[in-house]
Amino acid sequence: MSYLALYRKYRSQTFDEIVGQEAIVQTLKNAFTSEKIAHAYLFCGPRGTGKTSIARLFAKALNCDEGLGNQCNECENCTLINKGAHPDVIEIDAASNSGVDGVRTLIEKVKYAPIKGRYKVYIIDEVHMMTENAFNALLKTLEEPPEYVVFILCTTEPYQIIPTILSRCQRYDFSKISDESLSKLIIRVLNNENITYDECVIPSIVEIAQGGARDALSLLDQLIAFSGNHISLKNIEKVFGLTNIDEKINLLKLIKFKKTSEIIKELNSYNLRNIDISRLTNEVLISLKDALVYTKTKNKELLEYLKEEKVKEVISLFNEPELYSLIDLFLECKKEYKTASNPSFVFEIYMLKATKNVVSTIEIKEETKAEDKKSIKNPTILEEKKEIVKEVEVKKEEIKEEKPVVKEEYKKVEFNTSSISSEGEQVTLSMDNLIKLMVLGNKECKKNLTNTVWPNLFNVKDSKLLPYSSILQDGQPFIVTSNFVVLVYDFMSSVNKVNNKQNQKMYTKILKELTNVEYSVYALSRSDSINSFKHYLDLQQVNKLPKAKEIEIDKIKLL
Repeated sequence: MSYLALYRKYRSQTFDEIVGQEAIVQTLKNAFTSEKIAHAYLFCGPRGTGKTSIARLFAKALNCDEGLGNQCNECENCTLINKGAHPDVIEIDAASNSGVDGVRTLIEKVKYAPIKGRYKVYIIDEVHMMTENAFNALLKTLEEPPEYVVFILCTTEPYQIIPTILSRCQRYDFSKISDESLSKLIIRVLNNENITYDECVIPSIVEIAQGGARDALSLLDQLIAFSGNHISLKNIEKVFGLTNIDEKINLLKLIKFKKTSEIIKELNSYNLRNIDISRLTNEVLISLKDALVYTKTKNKELLEYLKEEKVKEVISLFNEPELYSLIDLFLECKKEYKTASNPSFVFEIYMLKATKNVVSTIEIKEETKAEDKKSIKNPTILEEKKEIVKEVEVKKEEIKEEKPVVKEEYKKVEFNTSSISSEGEQVTLSMDNLIKLMVLGNKECKKNLTNTVWPNLFNVKDSKLLPYSSILQDGQPFIVTSNFVVLVYDFMSSVNKVNNKQNQKMYTKILKELTNVEYSVYALSRSDSINSFKHYLDLQQVNKLPKAKEIEIDKIKLL
């Protein structure tokens, strides 16, 4: 018998064996208990999170001889479904059957009754690959199929599915599997396969798998093939092109002491070892983030990647502003990878840039020595410094004694936003329209709004508008067009206050007074803005962005 891959060998055989997705499993179990079976389901989420597995389990629960909701794995129906040979459970790959003809063939077969089971189940994988014409052909059948037919659509990209299909399905969003659940799965599989391992191996596999059970088991398969009966951290580093923590801290030291030639040599050695540069960048970022968190909190429980002694080593290299600066730099570097043909080249450039973002201790010592020598040669310099210090101290005292009356008045109004309602009907903006606004977005207008209008938001004549000005000021302009302003907020309470339909005219009125432009104002959370920008970049890569000249801006409205 041929070798069976681990992700197939350990595929869940009942709902209770599913890793993660507890909420979805419980909802489906309840549907069977109450006999409320929908005619169409949409399973969407990242790869390897159990969409197809749960679809097959659902088909078993519909057709098991022991009754609705059961999965005995012993009756003929369960056995045939496990083998992928059941005549009433049809799995279709939409990537290779994306056209209208394939859908028409499916529609023709739908009208025939089940052969062995109670239900015919159509599992359509990667359904987003279907053409618009194919979707339209499926619409009527999907809305009113025969009572013995259930459709289960699976996709990693639900935003590519037309709204008329989405509205006909009961949607379930699968999340990435938690690190804890993945760790338990990996340990169980290793024990069952009689494979020994080092303790540090499990977190490394979990990190590489990025929340996907199938990815985790595929990685494990590869490691077992390379390592034999014992998996060590060195095996993982060799197979997947990883660097250890000491190597990353060494990189940071090279940045600190501006060892340009050594940086280039180190990066060349990474290329020879086939190191994953994108993952390396991410790990450097997490190391810097851990250092920043520890600087602020001194709480080792909050560290994600580094241990306390290692994080102290990083803190000894960089001060807080330098940590912020380096984090910003490497975040920018990660963005460049999306359009770069050679990530190694990009990383090398940004590593060299990073040396300009820090001040080496050697430079500080040299500057200090130079200053001391000047002071000794010219005693008047010391006197001048003393005078400057005195002047600064006097200024500090003057500032303390002053009473900033105007600032205090604004403070009372600026933070008094509790009267602004966040409840009630919310305006919405579709993803398609958001992408169109990104295409039309004007960088100069955005810059002008941020630098000129935002500092003057409280210069409105009507004092009743000041609380609304305060809400606007909390936001960061994300997209600015001729008639739209999209803002980004860190808190959903602020997003809801901006998007509340009854508050909208207030924000428009404020911007009208300050800019003479009647802007529609819309708010996004920080995570939504990141996701929408990722979607924009994805469309840009496949050349599917709408053309600016074809967009009718007047037709883009808040609903």
